[in-house]
Amino acid sequence: MSAEAKLSIVPAIEGEDVSGRRPSEVISERKSKELVIAFAGPIGSGIQVVKERISDMLAASGYEVHQIKISDYLKQCISKKLIFITGEAADRGAERYIQMQDAGNALRSVQPDILAEYAIQRVAEIRTEKIGTEADDVTDFVPERVAYLIDQLKHPEEVALLRAVYGNLFYLFGVLSITPRRESRLLSEGVEPKRISELIERDRKQREKNGQQLDKALQLADFFIRNDHSNAEAIDFQIKRFIDLIHGANGLSPTKEEYGMYVAYAAGLRSACLSRQVGASIMGMDGTIISTGRNDVPKPGGGLYGPESGTNDARCVKLEAGICHNDDYKRRLLQDIKGVLSSQLGQHFSELSEKEKSYESTLKEINVEELSSRIAEVAYEETRLSGLIEFSRSIHAEMDAIVSLALKGSGSTKDGTLFTYTFPCHNCARHIVAAGIKTVYYLEPYEKSLALNLHSDAIAIDGVSAAAEGGAASDQKVRFLHFEGVAPRQYLNMFSPSGERKDKLGKAVKINIRDAEKKVPEYLDDYRQYELKVVQHLNKVIEGLEVKGL
Repeated sequence: MSAEAKLSIVPAIEGEDVSGRRPSEVISERKSKELVIAFAGPIGSGIQVVKERISDMLAASGYEVHQIKISDYLKQCISKKLIFITGEAADRGAERYIQMQDAGNALRSVQPDILAEYAIQRVAEIRTEKIGTEADDVTDFVPERVAYLIDQLKHPEEVALLRAVYGNLFYLFGVLSITPRRESRLLSEGVEPKRISELIERDRKQREKNGQQLDKALQLADFFIRNDHSNAEAIDFQIKRFIDLIHGANGLSPTKEEYGMYVAYAAGLRSACLSRQVGASIMGMDGTIISTGRNDVPKPGGGLYGPESGTNDARCVKLEAGICHNDDYKRRLLQDIKGVLSSQLGQHFSELSEKEKSYESTLKEINVEELSSRIAEVAYEETRLSGLIEFSRSIHAEMDAIVSLALKGSGSTKDGTLFTYTFPCHNCARHIVAAGIKTVYYLEPYEKSLALNLHSDAIAIDGVSAAAEGGAASDQKVRFLHFEGVAPRQYLNMFSPSGERKDKLGKAVKINIRDAEKKVPEYLDDYRQYELKVVQHLNKVIEGLEVKGL
């Protein structure tokens, strides 16, 4: 421990406080000053650069920064023979990435959040090393400003565990980058050009439950940054804004994009669709929200069913069967496929048995119905069949937002901006193009969408245009961009006032980030301990009143 480092020892909340202070005063001293920031991003998105800039800025803000690299732990497991890999350990190229991915998958086969447990163990070890022997009781120790940077998460259950353990101390930082920039970075790292596409797809999502599920982890981020800017200053601006926001700096308000995405998110919460909640909003050229939409069942006369429909509410969840019609019809289709397979296989085996008597006994042992069912179920799960949306009763959020304008006649979609929580399906994409919308911001990827495949003449996703014969010029295409900024989940936390915005003379209050507490606090003790403290204090006050009165 350095000579300047100081230990802050504040008795834990357990037991009776003899100082006469109110519980609120004691509890306030138990606010944690630590930060736990994890990163998630596609391969080649340049997380290292973003992490270094955050580290520098946090250090300049008075934080002691510690970095925790998940890949270092994977290398340890390989060297200790806890995980076996094929061939020699690679230090560069595609093979290095694949070995790390395979090692992570192997550990997640034990349990999906085991790498998050390692990160938590490292945080505890670093804190214990700092405490040393100067604190009699670890629970009395209040850490100074310490930030732990975890690089990086690839599975939603890793995010869930860290958020459950650290609460408001934890922030997930989503780092994004367009495909050409990612490919360029991978080339500079020595990855073979012909293997780049394989790595990118492997990194995004794997079929195995213990495999990398980056798309699902990324959508849980608290703050997104697009690492495609032409200079480092643009990245620095976003990172500084994030640090200022979590410390309650005055005068920071939502960008138009943050506002539009939050409105879309809020609109989606009104959905009662059994599949998922999705919201959308359309912003006019002047920054005004002119329409919102959600995925739900349309009602006669226009609009969608909602709580105000009362006993006429005919959404799936309100009907007698209470089932998702889309899932119901897909399972019926699956049963039809099983029947066709069973019939055709049975006929084929019968004809084969007659022609080849030597196969007759073997073929009779095959359970055709069971085999047909197994083939159909695998095909259902591993093809686009399970993702069909044709049989849904709900209109999609993007369509609802567009149709609402036609219903009300209150605005135009021409050159507007559409915000949607989930990347539009190809059906919505064609409506968006036809409506004349100029830009679409999305937050959650949707791998089943064929938007770019079917409409490459009219759509560019994250600055990438697919090759197409004819079609619009690149600058005329509808731009589909991943959202950047504060995620809707943190919108109220980041932009609600946290204190006095001006002093008695009417002058704006300036906050020194080096001295500021975090805007959303997290406390060191269990809520039951705080509860006990308050009850003890109240009983003591009441006893005093019984003796002396007011």
